[in-house]
Amino acid sequence: MDEVTLFCTDGKSVQSLLEACKDFGNASGAKINMDKSQAKLFGRWDLCIEPLPFPIEVGLVKILSFWFGGPGAAVKSWNELLAKAKQKQGFWSLRHLSIEGKALVLRNDSLPMLQYGTHAWPLLANVTRAVNSMVFHFVWQSKMDRVKRSVMHKEHRKRGKAVPDIPTILRAFFVCGCVRLTLLNENKDHSAYRVFSFFLLPVWRRLG
Repeated sequence: MDEVTLFCTDGKSVQSLLEACKDFGNASGAKINMDKSQAKLFGRWDLCIEPLPFPIEVGLVKILSFWFGGPGAAVKSWNELLAKAKQKQGFWSLRHLSIEGKALVLRNDSLPMLQYGTHAWPLLANVTRAVNSMVFHFVWQSKMDRVKRSVMHKEHRKRGKAVPDIPTILRAFFVCGCVRLTLLNENKDHSAYRVFSFFLLPVWRRLG
């Protein structure tokens, strides 16, 4: 097994995990490297009563390209995604693209890459500004806008340039994901239900 993330709720589940890994090792000949394995604790966990056989990770932990486990995890995750998007835009900038061509790149290349981030974290205010800055710097190859952004976002039939409003789209993706998971989760006492409901509070307030 390589790069596997498992969630355990107590010491008993940890022991069950170790027994399952031991059985797998006996059958396959594989062995877990305890020195490279790490445990990240969330919530209350008494290590005196329930000791763990893995080193305890006190900093942030990365799971499927996302950072979790402390303050700054969301910002760090978004910054890494933005860095990758900017790198790909740098390659596209070597071509002499029209504004329509750049809008196509933003819609079909940059947006899907950033959309992945909405599966884990909402779009923060400072990230929104960074995304807008990235989009229009790519469009104009300059920090100065030549046309109002509100006009650039309009469709061609409304005399705009159809540049995608990526922050708004990303927020919509995140909200839709929370709504879907909230509706699918029948157990309202589950912690995940409360987390999704918390993120949806601003939406419910605006809707009245």
